[in-house]
Amino acid sequence: MTPHELGFPTPAEEADPRLDRARIAQTALKLLDEQGYDAFSMRKLAVALDIKSPSLYWHVRSKDELFELLIDTVIGLCPLADDDGRDWADRLVGIGLELRQVLLAHPAVVRLLPGRIPFGPGGLRLADHVIGVLRRAGFDNRLSGYGYLLLMFYVVGFAAQEVAFGKGAANQARLTQINEFLRDLPADRYPDLVAVADELTGRPGLTHRFELGLTGIFKELASARDAR
Repeated sequence: MTPHELGFPTPAEEADPRLDRARIAQTALKLLDEQGYDAFSMRKLAVALDIKSPSLYWHVRSKDELFELLIDTVIGLCPLADDDGRDWADRLVGIGLELRQVLLAHPAVVRLLPGRIPFGPGGLRLADHVIGVLRRAGFDNRLSGYGYLLLMFYVVGFAAQEVAFGKGAANQARLTQINEFLRDLPADRYPDLVAVADELTGRPGLTHRFELGLTGIFKELASARDAR
């Protein structure tokens, strides 16, 4: 039985110059951004690429492999500036802020991240850069590795919560509902929660809170370094 009879593309089809992994990733990312995770399928991707589905599987063996590629593509969009003289913690907070924005720009991809290790070329570039900043700031290998992991866990987790909560007008409507719910709680049973209701749902917004938490992580990391 020939490859064509098995549903696989012929060598000529495989060599189609229109199709490569970069174009597949860009098209898949556009579909996810426009239609969302739940509506995505490999069949729709093949249609968008104007190819037959079997040709797609010459380049990505499964949907899971495609998702790994998309994660790496998005993480690879995070800008990593050369040493600009800033303190190491300021540089890493800056990277965290940039990575959060990159992820929020592609919310469907954020849903793919939990449980996956972003160690494609883009992810490796980010990991090496962050760990390098920490090592050159006097952290040993253990704390440099911890610093990278904590940065990733914090940014991904924060972004995932933001994506799940929603944004725009729907976000503000939900915040208003939560604020009203908290303020209406019996103050004798939940005195502290009622007292901070406006702070939980008001301004300054999430970027300020995100930066506050990330700064706190690096302060504690520095304390561990200096206590050696």
